[in-house]
Amino acid sequence: MTLAQSAGVQDLLRIEGLTVSYRTTEHERLALDSVDLSVDRGEIVGLVGQSGSGKSTLASAVLGLLPSNARQVSGSVELGGVELTWLSAQELRDVRGQEISIVFQDPTTSLNPRLPIGQQMLQVLRAHDSGGRTSRRLHREKSVAGLAEVGLPDPLRAFHMYPHEFSGGMRQRVMIAMALLLDPRLIIADEATSALDVTLEAQILELLLRLRERHDASVLFISHNLGVVSQLCDRTTVLHAGRVVEEINGRVVWSRCQHPYTQSLAASVAHRDARLRPTPTTAPDVDDLAIGCRFARQCPQAHDLCTASTPALYPSKGGAVRCFAYSPELGRDWPVKPTVTDWFEPDGDGRPAPGESGPAAAGLVSVRDLHVHFGERDRTVKAVDGVDLHIERGEIVAVVGESGSGKTTLAETLVRLVRPTGGSIQLDGRDLSSMTRSEVRDVRRRVQMVFQSAQGSLSPRMQVGSLITEPYKIFGVPKDQRLQPDEILAQVDLSAELLDSYPSQLSGGQARRVGLARALVCQPELLVADEPTSGLDAAAAATTARLLGDLRDRRGLAILLVTHDLSLVTNLADRVCVMYFGKIVETGPVSQIVQTPAHPYTKALLSLLLDPDTSAPVGRRKLLAEGEIPSQSAPPSGCRFHPRCPWAQEICSVNEPPLVAIGDGTRSAACHFADAVMRESAAPEDRS
Repeated sequence: MTLAQSAGVQDLLRIEGLTVSYRTTEHERLALDSVDLSVDRGEIVGLVGQSGSGKSTLASAVLGLLPSNARQVSGSVELGGVELTWLSAQELRDVRGQEISIVFQDPTTSLNPRLPIGQQMLQVLRAHDSGGRTSRRLHREKSVAGLAEVGLPDPLRAFHMYPHEFSGGMRQRVMIAMALLLDPRLIIADEATSALDVTLEAQILELLLRLRERHDASVLFISHNLGVVSQLCDRTTVLHAGRVVEEINGRVVWSRCQHPYTQSLAASVAHRDARLRPTPTTAPDVDDLAIGCRFARQCPQAHDLCTASTPALYPSKGGAVRCFAYSPELGRDWPVKPTVTDWFEPDGDGRPAPGESGPAAAGLVSVRDLHVHFGERDRTVKAVDGVDLHIERGEIVAVVGESGSGKTTLAETLVRLVRPTGGSIQLDGRDLSSMTRSEVRDVRRRVQMVFQSAQGSLSPRMQVGSLITEPYKIFGVPKDQRLQPDEILAQVDLSAELLDSYPSQLSGGQARRVGLARALVCQPELLVADEPTSGLDAAAAATTARLLGDLRDRRGLAILLVTHDLSLVTNLADRVCVMYFGKIVETGPVSQIVQTPAHPYTKALLSLLLDPDTSAPVGRRKLLAEGEIPSQSAPPSGCRFHPRCPWAQEICSVNEPPLVAIGDGTRSAACHFADAVMRESAAPEDRS
């Protein structure tokens, strides 16, 4: 039976008993263990799990792209009733693109930087045009139409542009356009939104929903973020350590997740007031866990039975769950079933809540009228354009905004990786611009940075032990003041077993914490953390956030937190600066700004924050700030947000509003209608 003849089959994709292992020099590791999964026609199915759970291995097995050291031990993968594992290499190449397409997590590594986007799309079409029966003109027209369908504003111009000329959100749209070129019946989206800011994430989710409706395509949406899956998917399968631990029929409702592992992911998503228990950041090695529940070691409700026997996948009201607590025979031993609240720690641990960091401390950093411009004359890009900022000792200040708003440029300028065009940066009252080279070297010991690309910031030729102790040599720290490498790793909750590892052998969360250990080894006073949780699964992100908070509490470390993760800001920061198009448009205590935003841009960002009430289903998010950030080389006149602002009036396009104090004077906003926006935000029906 061919794929075309299988139109009557209900399940488009059916995976049964899929078991995949990886061979290493020492042993064979099981990556997938008897996994069952199906995707119906026109359905969006979520596949959730933290790093190492087997999600990407499953996608590779479906596409026939398993690496050479992988082996499909057993099971079947059917597409439209046709067994894919029996197809030849050429037949699989025909299936990929025509029947199944994939959108990868990082479009930068998926697109050829040396070819225009249009040429890469034409390559896809020509590869599947047997005999060259379709003209180049028709291929070109189809490519341009595909770019228009995913919302690129000038598709003909985009056809001739190179990947580096697009923003992150636009590159992801290009990848989706390429995936849809041949009208596949199944799209696999592998972490397609994990590194995007909240606005771009919402746009991509809305785009996938529209394309599903327009093309009647099915989507297997792979993600580590249960919150994103709750926005999009019709059903969800949860993977842990290679096993399916829960199947959720219908939309995910956080309070109704049943398996303790799923509950730990739900608790990590967006809870503003509760402190979370430490959650496991890496999946256990399944070689060590042949018998028993693989989550038992971390589960707060584990019994002896959980390590002695392996639970089955028991049917439940919401789907199915692999947990003895729901066994018809053994469940009586759990009179109280696991809940999301098992992962909350009781209050009263003595730590201040975000925005309540105690008595005011001495000022550490003061930034005044900072400008950072790139380019020349008529092509000048004003990445940072007149920013004022202050950071106290022992304070966490967050800088939030969409990609392209200038957050990273501001961060790199503070550590003198970028030279300012104008303005001043003072550390303890001394202007950095007037310091000698040796004085700047001393500043870099006191002010350290954790970079967004964890793997890219670590030398691939150095082992972890050398990486984390190298700053001692750079700054000439006396040997009697140095910690041992295992002590350094212990401070960031990493095992000494990693000391001999290279960066390529680390998970994303491990690499992030190695970079953090390297930055902290010389006891800095200020840590500049650029997107410290970007791309991490929920457990690793929650652990990283907890670690940053503990460093602030234990050491009095000041932290500039650059992020697009609004839930991280609400959980961790004391003050927040909202940045748009090179300028700060609102700043103040986190609690005040979250409750009553005074700038329409802030209000738009907060509208995308996932509902922290776990008792209610989470619906599709409303997008208040439509469109991309305008070109930085041609900023709008007046208020730079006015082309996207629902409050905009004529004055907004003419006069740029200054950043002025509002309310009780503890906060500021740059909006002609700040007071009215704040009053509307305070209305009960509009609260987040």
